[in-house]
Amino acid sequence: MIYHDLFGVNKILAQKPKPRLINLILNLTYYGWKNIRNLIVNRFKNIKDIEYLMMIDLLDNSLPLTLDIYIKLFRCGFFEGYLESIVKIWILFQRLHRYNYNKAPLIFLSDVFYWTLNNHPILDILKDNLPIFNDYFVENFHSSLRYQTAESNTDKQIIQKAKTIDIERNDNRFKTTFVNTRNVNISKVKLISLEKKVSLFLLSLFDKIYHNIGKSNNSNNNIFELPSFNNRNIDVMLLPLAWSTSNLPDIDKFCDAENCLLSNSSSNIILICGHSYHKECLNLLNEKCKYCFNYLSESIKTNITTLNKRLSKPLKDNEIPEFLEEKGLDEDYDDENIDSLLEQKEYNINNQYEIQYNIWQNYNNM
Repeated sequence: MIYHDLFGVNKILAQKPKPRLINLILNLTYYGWKNIRNLIVNRFKNIKDIEYLMMIDLLDNSLPLTLDIYIKLFRCGFFEGYLESIVKIWILFQRLHRYNYNKAPLIFLSDVFYWTLNNHPILDILKDNLPIFNDYFVENFHSSLRYQTAESNTDKQIIQKAKTIDIERNDNRFKTTFVNTRNVNISKVKLISLEKKVSLFLLSLFDKIYHNIGKSNNSNNNIFELPSFNNRNIDVMLLPLAWSTSNLPDIDKFCDAENCLLSNSSSNIILICGHSYHKECLNLLNEKCKYCFNYLSESIKTNITTLNKRLSKPLKDNEIPEFLEEKGLDEDYDDENIDSLLEQKEYNINNQYEIQYNIWQNYNNM
C-alpha cells in the first residue's frame, strides 16, 4: 500500500522486491512514522483494537528490529543490544512460522549462555570483536552462485562458475568501460518529501482504523478480516504475539489478568504483545505477560526437540537434508528502475503535511 501511494497505483511491486527498494521503503516508513507517532498514540490512547495494535507492533517493534539488528547493532559491535535483538528476531520468526529460521537464533543463544556459565574466553572475544564474526560475504557469494547455476550442473561446472563469479567481482575493468552506471544517491530534499508522503499515508490509514474500531471480524481462530485494509483477510500470525497464544486479548474488557476484580484504574498498560493489564495486576505477575511467556517457553522446548531429532537423524545415501516448506518465498524479482520511480515530481506535499498535522493536533486537544 505504501509502495503504490509513493509511486503510483499502476506500479507493480514484486513478491520479492530488490533489496535496495526494500531498504528504501522500510526507512521511509520508519522516519515517516517517527514524524507523527505521538499524534497517533495520543489520539488512540489505550484503545484495544486489533488493527491499531497490529500497526503499532509493526511500526514500533518489527520495523526497527529489521533495520537495526545488522546495520546498527551488529556492525557497531553493540553486543548486549545485538543479543537482545536475537531474542526478538527469534520471537518474530516463531510467530511467522518460519520453520527454517526459528532454530538458528536459539543455537546462538545456547552457545552464548554456555560460554557465560563456563567463563569461556571466546565470549570476551565475541563481545570485543562482534563485527568480525560475519558470514555475509560467504552467504552473498553462495546466493550469487545459486542464482547462476542449475540443479543439473555437475560439480566441475559449479566450480568453474564460482571461479568466473570471483573474477567478475574482483575485475571491474570491463564493467567500468562499457556499463553506464547511474548515480544512486537520493537528495535530502527528495527523501524528506517522501517521508512526509509516508506520514500522510499513515495518518490517513490510522484515521480509517479509528473509525473502524471494534469492526474487525474473526471468521475463525486463524483468519481475521480487517475493514481498514479493504476487508482483507489475514492470518493470525501477522497480528501481535498475544494472538498466537492460547489466551487471546479480551476485547470486551481492558485487563486480561485472570480474576481481575478492578473496575477502574488510572494506570492502564497495553503491552507490545497485545495483552493489556492494570498496573496493579501486572505487578502481581512480576511485570511480565504470563500468557506470552508460557507460549514462548513451550515454543523453545518444541523447537529444540525438533532440532535434536533432525540433527540426530542419519542421512541415507544421496539424500538431501530436510528443509520444511516456507510460506510466501516467491523468487519473483522485479525489474523496476528505482531511479525512475524517484524522478517523478511531488506537489504541495509540505502544505498537505502541515494541514493534516494540525488537524491531528486538534484531535488531541479535544
